[in-house]
Amino acid sequence: MNEHAAREVVLIRAIESADSERAIFTNDDRAYAGRAAAELARWQATERRQPASAEAFIGKRAELLANTLTRRAPALAQTARAFNWPAWIGLALPALALGAGALIEHIADRQHVNILAFPLLAIVLWNVIVYALLAISWVLRATGADRSVDPRGPRRWITAIGKRLPRANSEPVATAIDAFVSQWSTRVASLMAARAARVLHLAAALFAIGAIGGLYVRGLVFEYRAGWESTFLDAPAVHAILSLFLSPAAHWIGMPFPGVDEVAAMRFASGAPNAASANAARWIHLYAITVAAVVVVPRLVLALVARLHEQRRMNAFSFDMHEPYFRRLTGSFGGAPVSVRVIPYSFTVDEAAHDGLRTIARALLGDEAAVMLHAPVAFGAEESINDALIKATQPAALTLALFSLAATPEPENHGVFLKMLRSTLGSQPAVLVDESGYRQRLGSDSSAERRLAERRDAWRYFCKTVGTDVVFNDLSAPDLAAIERDFEHAVSATPAASDR
Repeated sequence: MNEHAAREVVLIRAIESADSERAIFTNDDRAYAGRAAAELARWQATERRQPASAEAFIGKRAELLANTLTRRAPALAQTARAFNWPAWIGLALPALALGAGALIEHIADRQHVNILAFPLLAIVLWNVIVYALLAISWVLRATGADRSVDPRGPRRWITAIGKRLPRANSEPVATAIDAFVSQWSTRVASLMAARAARVLHLAAALFAIGAIGGLYVRGLVFEYRAGWESTFLDAPAVHAILSLFLSPAAHWIGMPFPGVDEVAAMRFASGAPNAASANAARWIHLYAITVAAVVVVPRLVLALVARLHEQRRMNAFSFDMHEPYFRRLTGSFGGAPVSVRVIPYSFTVDEAAHDGLRTIARALLGDEAAVMLHAPVAFGAEESINDALIKATQPAALTLALFSLAATPEPENHGVFLKMLRSTLGSQPAVLVDESGYRQRLGSDSSAERRLAERRDAWRYFCKTVGTDVVFNDLSAPDLAAIERDFEHAVSATPAASDR
């Protein structure tokens, strides 16, 4: 998925998570977007002669919903547009660097070049330090010590943009903007790092090119005289330093490098720099070649590598389709019916609880999800579940063992039931304990909450001993946020729509 589509997915996800009242996107909006996106994704897949993917469906659905934001939530639409990468940065910053490099010599004497304090030498030293830091970073990533990109920089940049946008006039919009900023800054961090690296490497190369070019241009109308001066260094030390940096360039162009005596003769006399200086052309050539080899070429190569990383990351966004949000959206996209199998144990499900189960199924697996409610397994008849499941022909995305909180868990009954269920299914079922009946029985008793907590603790201990997790909820009024949170692991373990 490319950057634009991924940003829309993150934005729409933030909106739908915050807009519980469906004030921004109505049920009709969401249903239409789902149907149209499914048709488009399947049609495009047919054109490419490939199977339709859940990720393509998610991207199309987000695109359709994002198109309605301008009239529904202008602040959110403006937020999304504000986070487009400003392409002008990639042109303006290198151009400014080129100009700054060309003007750098104006800081110093236009006629005298101190070969020890030459700006080009500072450029070389600075870039060598940068290369050393980059090498350390690469080694850390290669050894696994640091594989992540710090999202704090992108988050600060995105947050700064967000602060300049008009304030949202509703709580859902404000919540959605905050969630989008947080989630998108983390996802886009590696891409922004590659973009920043490309621009900075190119700017560094052009700064060095500007410094060299400006020096040569001014050398046409001014005579530069080269020399040196130092309080602490003598001629042999200066010769050693210059040889370290410049002798490879001299060797490459076949120019003999000046000896110690020649360097000593170039020392500026106190108060009379012209008395002990030489024409600077040779030194300018040596520095220009050194800067080109140490700065310009490596920086251009690094800019190219960063550009390749940027292009790859721009089209490498992906989402985990097993996450509850995507699971709900893609529940029926695969074409096969999606359902939750519910097997009550010694517990009769009334109409209110059945409605609650339907709500939970839709929250977990999408609006088209259905509930397959089996007949209750009688207390003491645990083995009957085998025959019931063997006769069931319709597959289920999720199986729930349903108990009532009014019952006290018994290993020889409830435990055997779960063991038989696990043996038949070949996997551990999810356990849901309904609190509605027990709450009604306790009524307004002052000790109700304490007794509810004690019974939950008993079920937690029991489920821990049989090796499964337990989820508590009131089926007469399901807490969907808790359902999504508590069932996330169980739902994530089921095959995605695109896998079926």
